[in-house]
Amino acid sequence: MNTHEAKEHAQDLLRSTDNCIRANPVPAVLTALGIGFAIGVLTRLIDHSPRREPWQEVVDDIRDALSTGAKRGKKAYAQTSDVVRDAVEQAVEKARDIEVDPVIKWWRRLWS
Repeated sequence: MNTHEAKEHAQDLLRSTDNCIRANPVPAVLTALGIGFAIGVLTRLIDHSPRREPWQEVVDDIRDALSTGAKRGKKAYAQTSDVVRDAVEQAVEKARDIEVDPVIKWWRRLWS
C-alpha cells in the first residue's frame, strides 16, 4: 500500500465516520462523553500526587517571602541592637570620663 492509497483509505474512513455521526447524533455525543469521562477517571487514578488548589500555592509563596523577610529582619535587628548597645556603652564611658563638677561650679558662680 503506497501513500496515495493510504490517504484515500483514511479519507473514506473519515467520510463514513462523519456520515454515521450525522445519522445518529445522540449516541455519538453520549459515546464521546463516556469516553471523556473514562479518560478523566483513569487520569485521576493514575495521578497519585495530591492536588492543590491555586490559592494554596499563592499562600505558600507569600509565606516563603515573609519567612525570608523575617529572617533578614531578625539578622538586621540583632546587628542594630549590638551597634546601639555598643554606642550606649561608649557614651556612658565617655560621660564618666568627663568631669562635670567644674562646669557646675562655674555655672553656679556665674548666676550667683
